[in-house]
Amino acid sequence: MNNMEAGASHHGHFTLPTSWSPQDFTGKQRVVVVAIFGKSTMDSGGCKATALELMVGRKIFQRNMIQPLSIDFDTMIGVEGYYNPVRRTIYLHLTGAYDTSTLISSLEAMHQQLQDKGFLMAWSSLKLGYARSLLVLFSVSHLLLLCHPTHVFDISYIHLFRTLDAIRSKAQNCLAEVLRQVPGISKDWVSFGRLCSPRVLFIFSSRLLPIQITSHDNASVQRTTVNRTSRNSTVPSPLRNLELALEDQIYRLLRKSRVITNISANSLFALPNNQAYVYIMEENQEEIPASSLINNTLHKLCSSQDGIISDLSQLTLGSSNKSINTEGGSIRGGRGMGSVLSSRTGWESPASQSILSDTSSADALSASILAGVATERKRNLEHSFNVFLQQHIDQALGKGFDDNVGRHSGPIFFQVPRAGVWFDAVNRVYKFFMGEPSEKDTKVKQILGSLQNLVETEVRFSDARCAKALPLAISAYKDGLPPHYTQMHHQEKLDLALNVLSAQARGPMYEDYVTQLEEACERIWQDGRMGCETLSLTGNTCKHPRHRTPNDPDDDSSLPVMTHNSGVVYISFCNCGRRQGQREDSFSVKTANHTFYQQLAESCCSRLESLHFPTFKPSVTNAKAAKVDGSEDNEMEIEGPSAVSRDSREQIDSGTPHSPGLSLVGTGLSGSMNNATGTVATRMTGEQSHMGSQVVITLTKDDTKAITKDRGIIRQASTTEYLPGMLHTASPPGLLPRWSSWSLCCLGPSSLYSHNAGICEQPGFLPGTNFLLPWDVTIKIEDRDKWPAIADTLGKKALLLKNKKNRVGDIHEFSVKIFLGVEYECVRGHRFMMATPDRHLKASPSGLVKDNATKIANADMPLYFPCPCSRGGGQLMRLHVVTPKAPVNVTLSPQVQPGPDPCPRYIPQPCSSLPVKLSASAYWVLRLPYVYVGDQGPHYPPDPRHQTPPSFARLHKGCYGISQVTLDR
Repeated sequence: MNNMEAGASHHGHFTLPTSWSPQDFTGKQRVVVVAIFGKSTMDSGGCKATALELMVGRKIFQRNMIQPLSIDFDTMIGVEGYYNPVRRTIYLHLTGAYDTSTLISSLEAMHQQLQDKGFLMAWSSLKLGYARSLLVLFSVSHLLLLCHPTHVFDISYIHLFRTLDAIRSKAQNCLAEVLRQVPGISKDWVSFGRLCSPRVLFIFSSRLLPIQITSHDNASVQRTTVNRTSRNSTVPSPLRNLELALEDQIYRLLRKSRVITNISANSLFALPNNQAYVYIMEENQEEIPASSLINNTLHKLCSSQDGIISDLSQLTLGSSNKSINTEGGSIRGGRGMGSVLSSRTGWESPASQSILSDTSSADALSASILAGVATERKRNLEHSFNVFLQQHIDQALGKGFDDNVGRHSGPIFFQVPRAGVWFDAVNRVYKFFMGEPSEKDTKVKQILGSLQNLVETEVRFSDARCAKALPLAISAYKDGLPPHYTQMHHQEKLDLALNVLSAQARGPMYEDYVTQLEEACERIWQDGRMGCETLSLTGNTCKHPRHRTPNDPDDDSSLPVMTHNSGVVYISFCNCGRRQGQREDSFSVKTANHTFYQQLAESCCSRLESLHFPTFKPSVTNAKAAKVDGSEDNEMEIEGPSAVSRDSREQIDSGTPHSPGLSLVGTGLSGSMNNATGTVATRMTGEQSHMGSQVVITLTKDDTKAITKDRGIIRQASTTEYLPGMLHTASPPGLLPRWSSWSLCCLGPSSLYSHNAGICEQPGFLPGTNFLLPWDVTIKIEDRDKWPAIADTLGKKALLLKNKKNRVGDIHEFSVKIFLGVEYECVRGHRFMMATPDRHLKASPSGLVKDNATKIANADMPLYFPCPCSRGGGQLMRLHVVTPKAPVNVTLSPQVQPGPDPCPRYIPQPCSSLPVKLSASAYWVLRLPYVYVGDQGPHYPPDPRHQTPPSFARLHKGCYGISQVTLDR
């Protein structure tokens, strides 16, 4: 029934806190309070009061194995009650996390907490709620039954009892203030904060005991000697001996741990001196009428004539969890009928056979079985839960409990309250321990905080361990901190501090202390230590604290104004390579690729002949940067047919032959003829097939057709808008940069280079690497009339081959020697040449170079390559070309790709421009950009510690070409 109905009839089921009021109880009947707590199995549905319900004669508490109805899912605690005015007893039943069914049903509700805080934190909160509810029971009960599903005492209760005792002492004064508000309450209850020093009785289960222990054997067993007064003069059974042994064990454990003392008023609870306080249950939950079991047994015995003897030995009284219930006792199931007949009725086997042999003796058999049941009833009276519990209830209703031990007994207080007073008090006590205290109740908060610290031992240990490791982790973060540092360095130091913390911190509080460490390190970093996050074009960070630049639109006026500086200084060389200088790490493209070289050129390269690449020439004073799409995925189409258009580049790369011009014979090379001047841009395709170290070029008579072909419309460069970045193949047509990132200068005549001595007057080269490689090219002419410049020059200088074996029809040929060098610079100021795309150039001690330039001329060259010093990475910075003294021009058309696809190729002039022609018999040096910056940002060089250069960063093949000299006629 609900609370209102129970209150009206003054008895029945209720839950705490209850809505019953003192006005519902007009009588002065005093009551004894019995509380039940402990652990239960899954099949019990969270109910631990089966024996108590058998004693009362009805089911008084709820059972639900799926979802207990009385559970508050905020605390996972439920306290049911039943008031029996006939017996003058109030029964309380605690359901909580120690009940298996309740724990399983709470998993879904606590799923998020388990995910966020882990098992230990969730379990600690459940234990805290259970401990708070036990404080209520120990404050309002006379008797407490501790139920356990096995026959072994759980020593984890010792710590729980010590915790409850400590908190009870601290809360006594505050609880007295609460109880003082109850009308009609006694002074002793207010003064001591509880009805008495309650007794705790231990109820164990015999499910896991051997069958020999639970059987009633009349064999003589010596009783275990105990230090307490003998409680039973009869010879005990093995089950009773086990109970006595458990009593001795529990008494010693509780005394050693000082849970109980000689003065019961000073303890959380007491144990009776001369009464049993351990009971091992034999009764089960399921009840079966004894009369129906007897009738079914008789019917089976009388209906089967064969195999009666075997049936007697195998027949059981129901299943193992059934018993014969009579008015005064029970016969425990699970054993054979033969054992029941022999051991419980006194029958011998021959007598049993003589009775069963005659079916007419069924009445005698029934009488004998009933006699056995009566005998069993007598024995059960000696081991009955009713007798075990009722003696304590009767004593409580009578003279009360006096469980003091020793000569010096303390104060004795024992209150049996009226029902109305008790119900009023229990609601206030429940609210005091289970409710949330207000902001003004600081003492109550301290008490509950102390309880939490004592109950959550794992959490407290974890908190202490983490608190000890936190200062060490913070010290590891502070160790070696620079005055200013970036977020990346902050994260690196934080990771180091987290490693120190994780090495020593343990338990569920670890995540909380990780948060504290992160916040502490963040405060240290933000306390004037935040550095500028701007990266230089080489990937180094500015060394200054967070600041503004002179042209920075940042509105934070509190920041200082200064220019970026990483503090890194590199050694680099001028355009021609003759002068060395130190350069600060650059933060702008103009400083890196133009300004530095212009400053060195004032004292060196400015006197040299140079070819200037096209740049922006403004026609207005308010020229502005053009708006360029940041995408680098698609290269722009070039208008009009051009030898260097996108289509021709794709054809060259794929090895498709072009309009007949200069054909490359026997080399695996393909060429394209510039329509206006006959320039050949050779590219490597397919497999190599050289005639020694030579490249053979044949000039045919059909090549003249391409000379007169119109080149189409070429878009003029804009004079009002400039390209904001560097020039590359994806740049919009018609836009030029304000300055050139490339440089092409002539050091002088070709005689400046001696292949025996190598490159002279240029510092920084590592020993044996200052040599150029020869590239021999043989040119064949089919029709000398169609190539007048070459033919006239050959006639004047008598360079035609006179060997008849080499003359076939009207074919003439001649050879030229070109010297090429691919130079790399190391950040430490080292310079070296490459012999192949994957090998440094190394001459012999006598200056002998065995390699030639075929591989470096006809293959992709890496943009970055490890320096022989093994301390820095080299970057491709210069191309050295010594042109031959012949009627041909060497052309350059470099394309550098610093990043993986779809990164565009960086070029010195627009795609629509002609390849650069180098004058004959001269020493030319092409200086490449120092940094490469695209529309998406800079392309940073690889880490010099990596010995394998990236395959995507390269100078594409097809950089070198040959064209005829134009004659002025």
